[in-house]
Amino acid sequence: MSIYNLDFIFKPKTVAVMDVVPGDASPSELLLRNLLWREFKGEVFLVGEGENICGLEPYPSLTAIPQKVDLAIIAGPVERLWKNLDDCVKKGVKGVVILARDFVARMKNPEVALSQLYGYVIKHNIRILGPNTLGFLRPHLKINASVVPHRFDPGTLAFISDSSTLASAVLDWAEKKKIGLSFFTSLGDKVDIDLADMIDYLGLDYHTRALIVFINYVKSGRKFISAARAFSRTKPIMVVKNGRYFSFNGEHFTEISKLITKYDIYDAAFRRAGIVRVDEILELFYVAESLAKQPRPKGRRLAIVTNSGGPAAIAVDTLRGNNGELAKFSPETKKAFREILPDKRIKNPVDLLSDGSPSDYQKAITLCLKDPQVDGVVVLHTPEFGINSEEIAWAVVRASQQVKFKPVLACFMGEERVNAGRKLLSEQNIPNFLTPVETVKSFLYMYRYDHLLNLLFETPGTLRENFTPDNEKVRKIIENAAKNDRFCLSKEETFDVLKAYDINVSDKSPAQDSQDWYPLAIGMLKDPTFGAVISFSYGGPAMKAERDISLGLPPLNQTLAKRILERTNIYKYLINEKNFSSVPLEELLVLFSHLIVNFPEIKEIELNPVWFSNGTYAISDAKIWLEDFAFLPKKEPHTYYCPAHLAICPYPNQFIFNVCLKDGSVVTIRPIKPEDEPKVAAMFSSLSEETMRLRFMQPRNHISHEELARICHIDYDRELTLVAETKEEEGRRIIGMINLLRLPDEESAEMALLVADDWQGKGLGWLLCTTMLQVAKQLGLKKIWMEILCENVRMQKLAEKLGFKMKVREEDVIRVVKELD
Repeated sequence: MSIYNLDFIFKPKTVAVMDVVPGDASPSELLLRNLLWREFKGEVFLVGEGENICGLEPYPSLTAIPQKVDLAIIAGPVERLWKNLDDCVKKGVKGVVILARDFVARMKNPEVALSQLYGYVIKHNIRILGPNTLGFLRPHLKINASVVPHRFDPGTLAFISDSSTLASAVLDWAEKKKIGLSFFTSLGDKVDIDLADMIDYLGLDYHTRALIVFINYVKSGRKFISAARAFSRTKPIMVVKNGRYFSFNGEHFTEISKLITKYDIYDAAFRRAGIVRVDEILELFYVAESLAKQPRPKGRRLAIVTNSGGPAAIAVDTLRGNNGELAKFSPETKKAFREILPDKRIKNPVDLLSDGSPSDYQKAITLCLKDPQVDGVVVLHTPEFGINSEEIAWAVVRASQQVKFKPVLACFMGEERVNAGRKLLSEQNIPNFLTPVETVKSFLYMYRYDHLLNLLFETPGTLRENFTPDNEKVRKIIENAAKNDRFCLSKEETFDVLKAYDINVSDKSPAQDSQDWYPLAIGMLKDPTFGAVISFSYGGPAMKAERDISLGLPPLNQTLAKRILERTNIYKYLINEKNFSSVPLEELLVLFSHLIVNFPEIKEIELNPVWFSNGTYAISDAKIWLEDFAFLPKKEPHTYYCPAHLAICPYPNQFIFNVCLKDGSVVTIRPIKPEDEPKVAAMFSSLSEETMRLRFMQPRNHISHEELARICHIDYDRELTLVAETKEEEGRRIIGMINLLRLPDEESAEMALLVADDWQGKGLGWLLCTTMLQVAKQLGLKKIWMEILCENVRMQKLAEKLGFKMKVREEDVIRVVKELD
């Protein structure tokens, strides 16, 4: 249900607290005190039997309250839960928080109870947080509807936890450290409101600039990834996930799948969504602070400036152990260092020795920051007699101010003798840590977020852009196996399936004729949460021993395929040591991904070995296992254009249309894709200032790569952009586009049109609009909005012709709406 009606819970005007147990040690009375005594501006009502509590006279029932109630908090025993929920339905309450600590452990049939609770959500249109939740905090709105005994200053960091008990401990630490929060909640058993809902909700929260999360499990992989990808484009998400060593649940057929853990699959999902995973709970706060205070590093090349060799060695070990790089200084930097250091000490880490002065620190840090081969600086300082730590801190601050586009992080080791320096660093927005390990890992996490963000917007290549597989052949092979009650295809059938997708196979191993072939393996398994997962690894008999595996979620393009390959040691060896080209493997993964997307009937695949040499590959053995539903006449259920076995919606091929304009020109209307960025950039560069102003409602003369990437890299579950493309002598050209963005209610959407100047007045705008409106109907949308400048008379006339009605007129903008039949 996403963010529908969540304001009734998290932004209520009236709150009823039910079944409060009086007493200083009572969590329910603590929640009531938090609401009453923490400056909440709304009305609070007490419901229950008994005496006055905290100055409130209780109402005998929820329905006895004369005012409308936005939020009901059920704080009493689970035995009264159903009666309280029935009262919520009668009262018309839209938001409910169910504390019910340890709900699953205390219920006789917890699965039945949770199913009944979900029935209330669906039948009565109620949103429920919990059960087994601590409630929630919104310091900016002065709402503390929780059993947390602390007061938090307003901040920009939101914290969400699956575990209430762990959240209690973390909040205890955060309160001591005076960490400000924009939002907190523990989700509990997630009968309704889940992590994806909260990510969407906080994505629209002005006060939230970063989100940290502790995850036990995700309910819906597709919903989670969709929400996280949208959020991480503008705000960072950092997560800690438990279960690193839990094995993957379910029946296995392939050797690769037996080596993969659930944690590995979550890791692949986090990467695809642009989420930074950290190892420990407190690192969530460290990274959030670093990202809030310092620019993101553009690479992982780190310079270390120190007055002590021991901490520097620890920092170097941490850097190399986490795939970081020790920066190599440029000749110019080395030359400049000679003013403060002898030649033998001009190296990284930069050791200023125990008597390093503030001036030495400032010069060394500045030189490192100015070096183009350095992406960030970590400053390590240990207290020394005669050295003022506060003056060292000022040196760090002054150096960082000279080069503001690279991050500086500090570690002042010790306690009393460095406290003044630490305090100064915090005041001047320099993240500082207790140990070199924390400091270096924070730098690398910052880089990881920037790297993941760039991957979300990286323009992929165009491998096999016009490739058309023989899907009919594959379907006949699968149907034939099903008729003969065979879950596993024969080797011959499997090879025929692969050949239908132009994947190279060979009846014998090419390694028999040459020594320069290397065994690799590619596979696919199905995960209950995230659907199909593609694996790439070292292959052959040594696959189990090497355990050199990388995972990714389909659909894949060339860029995503390459990122999967890059995470393995065998790939690094073949590319860096053997100088092999990776293009054949990238192409293989892309073709393999197409097969996975198009045939949900496939349960598992293993291509092992995939023999690889420079410029080519050949598969000498492969197996395919089928799903149970492949034997049924009815296909697997799916949403309109996103197959249920995928966590990420693939390219919607069914929305490709060929149309004719008034002058007879043939135009292809199709969904946009990431590879379109150069064509879209060319269209924008050809537009007049007037067209740009009317489309963006303000003067624009340039569209950046980041903006173009956001236009071309879209989540087809959330929005759809159709482009109009024509064939010219120079190649295919995009001449218009129309965007449809779903609104939070999931029943309405906003539409925006753009047509190239030299194609205006030919009916292209009309065709794009009517096509998109037809698509909107098929997607189940009920209402379409458009915003048009008052001076844009041509667009107003087109909207009127399309059946839009004026809804709101402001100073410069008209909002029009069309109800879809």
